[in-house]
Amino acid sequence: MIVLKKIINSFKYASRGISYVYKTQRNFRIQLMMLILTTVVGLLLSISSIHWIMLFIISCLVLTLEIVNTAIEKIVDMITDEYLESAEKAKDAAAGAVLIASFFAVVIGSIIFLSYIF
Repeated sequence: MIVLKKIINSFKYASRGISYVYKTQRNFRIQLMMLILTTVVGLLLSISSIHWIMLFIISCLVLTLEIVNTAIEKIVDMITDEYLESAEKAKDAAAGAVLIASFFAVVIGSIIFLSYIF
C-alpha cells in the first residue's frame, strides 16, 4: 500500500505542476490549442498511424519543453531577484529549446498535412 500511495502522490504532484503551467503560461495554452487543431486536421485528413505517432511525439516534446522552461524560469527567479547574466542565459537557453522544438513541429506537421492535401 505504501508504494501505491507514493505512486498516487507522484501523479498528484505532476498534475498540480501541469495545472500550474496551464493556468500561468500563455504559450503552453497556445501549444495545447495547436495540438487540438493538429488532431482535428489529422482526423479530417485521415492520416496514417505513423503520421499520428510522429505528430504526437513532436507535440508532446513541445509541451514537455515548455513545462521544463517554466520550471527553469521559476528556479532562476527563486534564486535571485537581481540581474545576473548567467540567469538570463539559462532562461534564454530553455526558451530556445522550446523554440527549436516548436519550429520542427511546424515543419513536420506541414510536411505531413501537405502530403495529404496535394
